[in-house]
Amino acid sequence: MRMKTGVVVVLVAVLVVAAGVPAFANQCPTLIRQANDKIATLDQNSDTVKKAKALVAEADRLHKAGNHAESVVKAQEALAELK
Repeated sequence: MRMKTGVVVVLVAVLVVAAGVPAFANQCPTLIRQANDKIATLDQNSDTVKKAKALVAEADRLHKAGNHAESVVKAQEALAELK
């Protein structure tokens, strides 16, 4: 019985993680778009915008590579830089 409970717990954990990945995958492009929209309204030669552009580029690269959690972090860093 104890083994069966352990297997159920592992299966539930896998399902929870699997359900979370698409959420991150959908969040990346939205955050990247928000950062790019904000960047477009600012002075393109400022150090802040240059740093934000680099962070957005990294977020996009991570998203395309399937590293959605890391992509979200980079996109959020870019947005924070622009505030």
